Amino acid sequence: MSLGIVSLIALIVAIAVGCIWKSNVGIASIGLAVIISLIYGVKEKVIIEGFSGSLFVTMAGVTYLFGMLIQNGTLDKIAKMFVSVSVNRSVWFIPVVIYCLGFILSAIGPGSIPNLAIIPVLAVPIAFSAGYNPLMLALIGEAGCFGGRLTPITPEGLLVMNLLAKQKVSDNLFPIWLCMFVSSLVLAALAYVYYKGWKIEKVEKQETNLPQEKIRFNRSQVISLIGVVVMIVCSLVLKRNVGLVSFLVGTVILLFGVADENVSIKKVPWGVLLDVLGVGMLMNIIVESGGIDTLTTALSSVMSPATASAIMGLTGGIMSFFSSGLGVVFPTLVPTVSGIAAHFNGAVSPIELAAAAVIGGTMTGVCPISTAGALAMGALSTQPGSEKKYDINKVFVEYWVWAFVALVIVFVLGVTGVYRLICA
Repeated sequence: MSLGIVSLIALIVAIAVGCIWKSNVGIASIGLAVIISLIYGVKEKVIIEGFSGSLFVTMAGVTYLFGMLIQNGTLDKIAKMFVSVSVNRSVWFIPVVIYCLGFILSAIGPGSIPNLAIIPVLAVPIAFSAGYNPLMLALIGEAGCFGGRLTPITPEGLLVMNLLAKQKVSDNLFPIWLCMFVSSLVLAALAYVYYKGWKIEKVEKQETNLPQEKIRFNRSQVISLIGVVVMIVCSLVLKRNVGLVSFLVGTVILLFGVADENVSIKKVPWGVLLDVLGVGMLMNIIVESGGIDTLTTALSSVMSPATASAIMGLTGGIMSFFSSGLGVVFPTLVPTVSGIAAHFNGAVSPIELAAAAVIGGTMTGVCPISTAGALAMGALSTQPGSEKKYDINKVFVEYWVWAFVALVIVFVLGVTGVYRLICA
């Protein structure tokens, strides 16, 4: 069997190992890459070259800096400030604020991963207090996190830019972000309509636990916010490497005692980093051995110019049920987009294909076995009296249904040409 096919099978095995034994797919990928190198005589240099040092610095730097903001309560304080503003205006405004909150907190740098752990836990008690369906508000918040995850300073955005640049494809993220934004709005709107978000249950004033106090940022949080502004200006305006700038800003603001460095280092999602970088090392063998061409041919064989992005999104979504979108789906599918586009002689845009793959690998994050879905259910189960109204087993099934609804959204937007129109 050819090395390209064997290496692709190895990637599937690594994903299966991660899914069944709950182990890190990246570490499994490295181990299988070593085994393949021994059997096929692949030089170790080929494996090591798959480790992207620049990507590691970028992702580690950004997540390290935002680990400080999570640790000292800055992100939580921003969230409460938004909610407080919405309460003071009108209770109907809360779904909009929850979406915007997820969007903004993801877009300013940390991406969706840490915020998918924050937003559902915040949205559920707010829903109980304001009279909304908690499942609806959590879904809308998660959709906001998805909508903001692909800016040029988030780990997700940086990874996609890196993968596109390697194929000499434009790394302009705007059309991909816009496709993601539109998809997330559709998901949020469907949740609002299905749960009849305009119908708000009356709640007694004494039951409410929405934040009413005036939100004040302490010294450490103000310094942290200034640091984030500096990071954004340096990376987007001055075009400096966002990871290096994040490490610099983090080092400087630590001198002001804003956070504990050891805790901040632990806040870096090392598991996700190992996923991304480990899969990248196996992917280098796949690329060098022609495995990407094999995968590209396989995908192209079931596609047409009209269905290419829809099938790519469906593939990404199905893969995401069993593996990390950021750690596995993006590094596996995005490298195929230039080859698939070439197969159709330019009738399909590689940017459109990349957008579909990324959105498919993102939107199924609402399923109950993901961090976001699981935390939403956990927050629901801790609310007093929730067991009388919400059967947690039914909620589990309901979130699975929403994950498949998300898949349908991606497929429909792809097959109807919405993504094509945006990426034209």
